[in-house]
Order: sequence, then structure tokens, then C-alpha cells
Amino acid sequence: MQIKDYLYEFFSKVAANPYLESQNISFEERPPDAAYITGIITFINGTRLHIKEFLVFKSNAVNILMYGYNYLSEDDRLIFRYDNASDPKAREVSTYPGHKHTPFIMI
Repeated sequence: MQIKDYLYEFFSKVAANPYLESQNISFEERPPDAAYITGIITFINGTRLHIKEFLVFKSNAVNILMYGYNYLSEDDRLIFRYDNASDPKAREVSTYPGHKHTPFIMI
């Protein structure tokens, strides 16, 4: 998969969401084979999804090296966050380094 194909698929899925109120997403190509996506999607109920992905494209495959998805309530409270940060507290999670945070627990 090429960078442009991934971005087309990404933006198509965002645009097809019937609960989307607005989106402000940007991307930056980092030649020769990487990209960074960041932005905020606002849903009709006022919640927001903050997105960041750092991608590398090799041999028609996409490798997401770094990601973070923060889903916030209307009043900016964390509902959940998925990320793959090197969090020492998450080392025992079976999906490490990928893990989920909620306001009370990490799984």
C-alpha cells in the first residue's frame, strides 16, 4: 500500500461516518516512505476523538510505529485512550506496547 492509498482510505472512512459533525485532520508526508497524521474528529453528541499516527510504508505494507487515540467527553473528560507508548505500567498487558487507558484502569 502506498501513502496516498492509506490516506484515501483513512479520509474516506472518516467522511463516511454518519455521526461526524466536523473533522480537522492533517497529514505530513515524510519522504521517502513515512507520514504523520494528526487531528480531531468531533461527533454530533459533542465528543471528540484526537488522533495521531506515525506511519512507515514498506513492501506494500503499512506499519504504524506510533499511535494515540484519545476519546474525550463534551466537557474534556477522558473516556478512553489507546496508544502504544512505552508505558512501564502497561508491560504486563498482553497487547503491550499497545494498551488502553480509561479514567480508572489500564487494560
